[in-house]
Amino acid sequence: MGIVAEEIVLRGLAVSKGIGIGAPLFFSNVSEEVPIVQISHKEIDREIERYRRALSSSRKDLEHLHYLSLQEGSSEIVAILGTHLEMIQDPIMTTVIEDRIREMQHNTESVFHGLIEEYKERFRSLPDDYFQERVDDIIDVSKRILSHLQPLPRMKMTEIPHNSIILAHELVPSETVEAQASAVSAFVTSVGGITSHAAIIARAKGIPYVANIDLKIFKGTDPHALIVDGSEGLVIINPSLATLKKYEAMKKGQLASFKQLRHASRLKGETIDGYEVKIFANLENPQEISALSKHGAFGVGLFRSEYLFLSQKQFPSEEEQFEVYKKMARGLKGKPLVIRIFDIGGDKKVDLSPSDGDYHYFANVGAELNPALGCRAIRFLLRYPEILRSQLRAILRASAYGDIHILIPMVSDISELRQVRAHIAEIAQELKLKGVRFCSKIPVGCMIEVPSSAIMCDVLAAEADFLSIGTNDLVQYVVAADRSNPSTSDLYSSLHPSILRLVRTIVTCCNEFKKDLILCGELAADPLMIPILIGLGIREFSVSARHIPLVKHTIRQWRILEACRLADDALEYTATQDLHRFLADVMRRRC
Repeated sequence: MGIVAEEIVLRGLAVSKGIGIGAPLFFSNVSEEVPIVQISHKEIDREIERYRRALSSSRKDLEHLHYLSLQEGSSEIVAILGTHLEMIQDPIMTTVIEDRIREMQHNTESVFHGLIEEYKERFRSLPDDYFQERVDDIIDVSKRILSHLQPLPRMKMTEIPHNSIILAHELVPSETVEAQASAVSAFVTSVGGITSHAAIIARAKGIPYVANIDLKIFKGTDPHALIVDGSEGLVIINPSLATLKKYEAMKKGQLASFKQLRHASRLKGETIDGYEVKIFANLENPQEISALSKHGAFGVGLFRSEYLFLSQKQFPSEEEQFEVYKKMARGLKGKPLVIRIFDIGGDKKVDLSPSDGDYHYFANVGAELNPALGCRAIRFLLRYPEILRSQLRAILRASAYGDIHILIPMVSDISELRQVRAHIAEIAQELKLKGVRFCSKIPVGCMIEVPSSAIMCDVLAAEADFLSIGTNDLVQYVVAADRSNPSTSDLYSSLHPSILRLVRTIVTCCNEFKKDLILCGELAADPLMIPILIGLGIREFSVSARHIPLVKHTIRQWRILEACRLADDALEYTATQDLHRFLADVMRRRC
């Protein structure tokens, strides 16, 4: 009889939820040494042409992946691939490389590799987390280009055997985006973060992912099977029969739930006793409007308009914006369209060079020591009113074609709402004098995502037409923990008792002034939190389109009085861990 391998349980960072069971597969595409070869003057044009073909092939790869992602309706993946397409067209990747080939008279691979290494070192020396993430993008794009310059045998995600659990030092987006959920059971990496592009793609594909696992441990074992618990951040090597049965049952339950979710998208978001909750969609890409009906969205609760800018690195003109907003409003056929005006800065930084047309707007902003607390969102727009007014004018003009609402991001003082209203009034008067059609009563709302606005929500509710809770930012500002920082990610918890108390306060203020309140962010798609939020009085949620079926399904499992009692009980807890255990126990008893 053979010796039964000992079960080993490792704890890492939970990046993407779900259960993965399968065989381990070490995935490694370590860059080969790039030889330096001297070329003759006659060979320069040939080398440049070879580089252009590699760029063209890389662009076609990305365009194909971009197209597939659009068809799947994944806005997160579309945005990331859009960034990579822009990088391939950057002068660094085109004219600079070609000039260096001419100057150095070395083979294309060595010139390209050398320049990329320079930029990687330059970005890594900068303290800003944003630039560290850009290093990942540079590595990813350069790997793709080098693979066309050196077409050597490489491991491909598309050729991964069924039920494989990928073990890698790190994942780059292009590898992750090619992974098929039908073949890849889970990802396990040594490094990685919740907000990395690879993490975002894994969540969009529904592939469990645990990071910050020391893969050296595997060298001293003979792993025949692995379990990855993406919800708890666990990796179990050589699970016992009892553990395996437990997780197989959990996975089977998840698959059954998934089938129910697909059916739920066609149903209303209402409790068992008929209490209706409106479920809206968050959008970044205007092209996703056409796909909303299959998810059963009540409308668009948050259109992140800044992606019109981020996708082309310059502010779109009034006319360009007008056409986008008009098309979206028409596509929704009377359903609400909440346009959040440009939320730029903080975690949506802009990487422009001095040669870019709108660089001067960000010359000082990019130098901030703490951009998350700096000139971002409405602060930025009020500093540059020409940008704000151009956007507001486009929105007002488009309001003639549908039910459009305006949402102001990162409001920290009532004066910001008043200043925006003053601009709207002036623009409305101008349009009226010119005979331009527009809606004279466009609802204007404020995002509650910083402590000052949450504390003063009664003042904002009295003057705004509606409020929107931006939970992602609100949580990190309230608990003072950067969710993208691995050292503090365990402190970033939407289950912190202070968050529940703030939500209750905001609901109370909105009820007092009879104003609509919509809740956005990851919190709105958390099955543990949804019944509590309903019990606290939240009647409108806005989530990524793919989460709408889950939210509806969760709502339909509860009665409103049950949810209210659960919320009352949850408010009694004063420690995050205690609250988490309480809710987990409640959910286990209901299953």
